[in-house]
Amino acid sequence: MKKIVEKAPTVEEAVEKVVEKYGLGEGEYTVNVLEKGFHGIFGLFSKEAVVEVQINKAYFERRLKEFLTEILQVVDPEVKITVKSSGRSFFVDVESENVGRLIGKHGKTMGALQHIVMIFLNRLSDTKLNVILDMGDYREKRKKSLEKIVEEAVKKAISEKTKVVLDPMFSFERKMVHKLVRKYRGVISYSVGVEPYRRVVIEYSGTRREGRRKHDIKESI
Repeated sequence: MKKIVEKAPTVEEAVEKVVEKYGLGEGEYTVNVLEKGFHGIFGLFSKEAVVEVQINKAYFERRLKEFLTEILQVVDPEVKITVKSSGRSFFVDVESENVGRLIGKHGKTMGALQHIVMIFLNRLSDTKLNVILDMGDYREKRKKSLEKIVEEAVKKAISEKTKVVLDPMFSFERKMVHKLVRKYRGVISYSVGVEPYRRVVIEYSGTRREGRRKHDIKESI
């Protein structure tokens, strides 16, 4: 996720420079020695040691938890945050007595927090990382709600042979909608607009399935 090449008179000093600069803890990095270095003879012909420090997931999990905890403790000093990772995705679960306030109306506060922590995490990494934030099983509850919304929209699109434009949604909600629409025949889905007003359109297609290739835009979580 992030590699740093550092030079110093010795391997130990090179590693210490990286550890101090990034605030690395035990078990959060591995070291690959590229050059052991050479002190030379009477100070002549000396050569610096070169190391490559690989920062691992444990570091990003800790930093993400610390960053989000600092933000949310303003609302709930007893907030509990759990961070797990798989591949390039980090799954964050928040437990709080004020979970409703943290989620916000239609999940707007949670969506904004997810956007903020994703920016924070990606500034620490060399590769693009995803953050999936959940509070009080909001995502599962939202999925059930979206199932009903999609069902009604599909029925209308097919019966009236038209298109139905849904309300603006977060990217993870749009992704859920696209997956749900795929279960139905005679309709396609695609996204239009610019964040934060991006919407899903469910459109009647009859027996045409090729339309999906043109319109069904992949959504990031």
